[in-house]
Amino acid sequence: MQAATPPAKIIAEAADWLVKLKDKPLTASEKSQLKQWCAQSADHQRAWQAAQQLNQSFEQVPEKLGLSVLSRKQAQRRNLIKAISALLVIPTGSWLVYQHSPISSWTADYQTATGELREVMLADGSQLILNTRSAVNVWFDENQRLIELLEGEIQITTVSDLARPLSVRTEHGQIWALGTIFTVRLDSDYSQVAVQQDAVEIHTAATDKVQRITAGQQSRFSEVEIEPARISQPTTATAWTRQQLIVDNQPLAEVIAELSRYRKGWLRCDPAVAQLRLSGVFQLTDTNIALSNIAHTLPVKVVYRSAYWVTVTNNK
Repeated sequence: MQAATPPAKIIAEAADWLVKLKDKPLTASEKSQLKQWCAQSADHQRAWQAAQQLNQSFEQVPEKLGLSVLSRKQAQRRNLIKAISALLVIPTGSWLVYQHSPISSWTADYQTATGELREVMLADGSQLILNTRSAVNVWFDENQRLIELLEGEIQITTVSDLARPLSVRTEHGQIWALGTIFTVRLDSDYSQVAVQQDAVEIHTAATDKVQRITAGQQSRFSEVEIEPARISQPTTATAWTRQQLIVDNQPLAEVIAELSRYRKGWLRCDPAVAQLRLSGVFQLTDTNIALSNIAHTLPVKVVYRSAYWVTVTNNK
């Protein structure tokens, strides 16, 4: 039987000690105090073991991910308390799987699971929609309205506030809303923005290049470059908010890669059929139906080794 979770007060104290440890090396006196704190009870020891496990995980991820959780004083304690609490209730055998998710995502203010769509009304009245496997932190105070996209894709419908322009930050840069509706998607090498109403201004992280894009346009940007704006089809760019995937003459491999974001397990496309072209509208609420429709449209078959291991391949 798994031991009861330590009291919230002890978990919060463990988070405070971890903040001190990450901020600067502990003095001899602080080390002695920590040792005495740990010795108070088995709950104290378990909470600190979870904090140390979390600390080791931060050291294993890229610096930017670790900083996204630990660098902001306002929320670091709250995020660490959530993370330590999570480690204390996760079965030991599940930790290996759990740690493969970005740490910055599973301590986020708002997040979605695979296949989940979530709508959030923010403190200023702006609307936030999170797509599958998405995570954000929200930083609203008297000086700023900032949404940090850690993973996945979001749509923002902003409320005007001239004193506090709303912005979305990704690892590649920052998007400033100019009274608008827009979507932002974070991929490994770039961020993508599509504007449905009014305009936004993109600023790259490393070079501070700036580009304005307006309604009906989209662009991709890395830390150093912004691609020229191109036409965006509003119904296609926002289809996911209606739990649809709209494709127009796209390679099958791209379509299967997109569908894989909405289902658990392993979904792959056989290279032999990867370049077949596909058009259509597919419902994301049931990817098995979407796969079946693809098999009826193209000369392919869907092979299920299990519910979590699926391959789209040649039907010969």
